Amino acid sequence: MFILALGVSSPVAAAHLGKSLAQWRSQLESSDRVERLIAARSIGEIAIAGDRGAAKAVLASVDNNDPGVRYWGVIALGQMDSISRAAKARLARALDDEAADVRVWAAHALVQLGDPGRPVEVLIDVLSGPEETARLHAAHALDDIGDDAKPAIPALEKAMSDEFDYVQRVARHALFELGARPCPYRACE
Repeated sequence: MFILALGVSSPVAAAHLGKSLAQWRSQLESSDRVERLIAARSIGEIAIAGDRGAAKAVLASVDNNDPGVRYWGVIALGQMDSISRAAKARLARALDDEAADVRVWAAHALVQLGDPGRPVEVLIDVLSGPEETARLHAAHALDDIGDDAKPAIPALEKAMSDEFDYVQRVARHALFELGARPCPYRACE
């Protein structure tokens, strides 16, 4: 028996965590920051699953006043199978965001999309910045992007003496993956 189903929406598009996309979009305007962040992440998850309406909502979230909402927006754009030119342009603008973590994940997404130039420079800059968590995220992003991170080798070598041990560990691993260290452990120094 052959059945052709047309016009059937996916369960993710119909409802995600018990709410429709319209309800999640409305929740982005909440005065409660936790509700806004949950909405931003949920909209991103719906977009990653392929819902075009959610993809448009993700684009709007990248311009939100709340840095946490922008963070979840760039995370979602970086996880989507394909993005529009407008989305890529918004990621490029996010390289100048005031929030370091937004810059990191926008840079990561752009490198994954084949644009390593300025995004790698942004990752290098954040890796030497004042925010501990952002430095760790930058190190993780550099570790993840492979050979595109080669211009960051000097910054990663410097990060091996970061005050945050986790940054040191990830920097060592990235350098090992780039062929700049014989092993990813402190013991091989």
